[in-house]
Amino acid sequence: MERQWSRGEEHWAAAMPQNVAYWIEDRSDGRFDFVVKLESGKVFRRSGCISRAEIDAWIEGLRMLMAAIGAPISSADAASRDASPSGSQTTHVAVRATS
Repeated sequence: MERQWSRGEEHWAAAMPQNVAYWIEDRSDGRFDFVVKLESGKVFRRSGCISRAEIDAWIEGLRMLMAAIGAPISSADAASRDASPSGSQTTHVAVRATS
């Protein structure tokens, strides 16, 4: 017997945690960009980090957030970054929260 999905289950399945990959890009001005790509193809970028310590803080924050929702996270190599999965390739700027 084939299972029928209800609308609520369909929405829940679509909201399941996605794989998340991140990488660091060196800039010509000596700063770094921290880039995160969701399995859906959506890309987020924190541009202009001054130090590796700032990048490490972003990575730690991302790891804590993804662990809270059960999403796997990994550092991406160049080959996996270049692969273009279906989905939006629009880059979204990450906003730094101030306290």
